[in-house]
Amino acid sequence: MKSTMRCNAMLLFAMILCLFTAVAIAQTSTTGTIEGTVVDGNGGAVPGVMITVSSPNLIRAQTATTNEDGYYRILNLPPGKYSITIEATKGFSKYEQADVEVNLSRTSNITAVLQAAGVGASVDVIASGSAGLDTTTNTTGTNVSTEQFSSFPTQRTVQSLYSIAPTATASGLRDASGRPIDPSVGGSSGPENNYILDGVNTTDPAYGGSGANLPFEFVQEVQIKTGGYGADQGLSTGGVFNVITKAGGNEFHGDAFEFYRNSSVDSRNFFNSGSQPSFTRNQFGGTIGGPIRKNKTF
Repeated sequence: MKSTMRCNAMLLFAMILCLFTAVAIAQTSTTGTIEGTVVDGNGGAVPGVMITVSSPNLIRAQTATTNEDGYYRILNLPPGKYSITIEATKGFSKYEQADVEVNLSRTSNITAVLQAAGVGASVDVIASGSAGLDTTTNTTGTNVSTEQFSSFPTQRTVQSLYSIAPTATASGLRDASGRPIDPSVGGSSGPENNYILDGVNTTDPAYGGSGANLPFEFVQEVQIKTGGYGADQGLSTGGVFNVITKAGGNEFHGDAFEFYRNSSVDSRNFFNSGSQPSFTRNQFGGTIGGPIRKNKTF
């Protein structure tokens, strides 16, 4: 009886450990981080000030307080553009910085320089790009946001982006069923890659390829890791392809799209002297997002 109870307790502990591990992996796979320091005009650390970051991608604004070294760190932020605000305090003017980009599994480093009160009512800074080099990780690869890949001359699917990173090479081959063979990363074969969608491993258990493909309109960001990634996103000797889909916000928004193609816009095959085959293709759809309950559920 005691042996059975001991086995059940060990099984329960293993299940809880797996649950927490899965949650940790999902957070790592689907979010980014903002960190940095707050200093005064002379470069001295400013401790005890509150940092507030906000974005349409957040249910509610997130805050952090600087430590004695002026350092702050805000974790688990969905990818997107953020605004940073430091309210006027301790003799300093209000500080605001907009368009801070947060990427999947990346850390955006922002140093805020506070001006003495009276110098100006506020300091507005417009950040560009991803706020500098991420020095918190040695992972190699590429992050591509929806604003970027929407203008790429590729097919309008996620799988068409998988060979965009350095050392990732598309073979152009197809298997017996006509499915594209997955890209080679760093010399590894396609089945040695790992594919993650919204924190869930979607790698094909039978052939090791990508188990899911999505149109651009559903995707927020694609991250392609080609080396140096941690054990939390391992299970691969090739690359890790991390995809996150769009989410809602506190305001309703959406879009509609149509892609039209017919035979009149296709060039004629050089070796085809006959008539051009006639066809018409329409692809259309839309997206909509918003709050179910503001500040609670999207």
